[in-house]
Amino acid sequence: MAPKFKRLPKSFYDDEACFLFVSKGRFKFRTPLDEIHFSEGDGMLAQCGNYLMETLPAERSDSREIVSVIGAFFYPDMVKEFFTTDLRMAPFREPITVSKVSVAPMLTSFVEGLNHLLENPALADENLVSTKLKELLILLSKSEQAGTVNNLLDSLFTPYTYDFKKVVQQHLLTDITVAELAYLTGMAPATFTRRFRDTYRQSPAKYLLLKKLDYSLKLLEMPAKSISEIAFESGFNTASSFNKVFKKYLGTTPSGYRNGEKANSLSQMEN
Repeated sequence: MAPKFKRLPKSFYDDEACFLFVSKGRFKFRTPLDEIHFSEGDGMLAQCGNYLMETLPAERSDSREIVSVIGAFFYPDMVKEFFTTDLRMAPFREPITVSKVSVAPMLTSFVEGLNHLLENPALADENLVSTKLKELLILLSKSEQAGTVNNLLDSLFTPYTYDFKKVVQQHLLTDITVAELAYLTGMAPATFTRRFRDTYRQSPAKYLLLKKLDYSLKLLEMPAKSISEIAFESGFNTASSFNKVFKKYLGTTPSGYRNGEKANSLSQMEN
């Protein structure tokens, strides 16, 4: 598909996990604590959770990035039919949230076979699909060095609880919105705002803006960095939006500040 979006939520249903193989294109997957880039030939293994899928700039300015993926989804009730296992085991040492999977030769052959089924849906009866999914789980358990299929399944279906402050701090200097940040924490916007105010004694919008502006002031002390670079690294979408916000709250432009013009104190915004 040719994406016409910058960022979309990729939410999983409760107790849902998935494997994706990128057959064409590139994209970025933003998790509550990380950003992972995927490109053609990569595999992705993800447990249920709230994530953001983001497009990457096309390598050519006159074209749009084409992204094509093949996916398989898993549910506890389904995999219980494949294996005699109790999914309520002791927590796996390295819980899987979203990880890049090494598509070893065995997995490459599997994906090619799966692609053949997708191109010939008349061949894909229920028994064959179940067999292919079971095969995939076994191959993934080997490639991810989970030790056993049981360990792999346990890590996929054991809910992972994120630390609220860590999620917020991870995305301070990004251009995601407050609503998107709430989504990554797994909270409704209103609940997120209340929790944020209780934690930081400020609204999310003001706190995030203060952190971006404060960071930009540090970068403006570095002559080698352009205003556009500083805007991007501080979490603003464009240099023009950075200039507008900087001027509104600090009383001068970024260039003016760099040239020694007096600026308002950010502490005035904290009240």
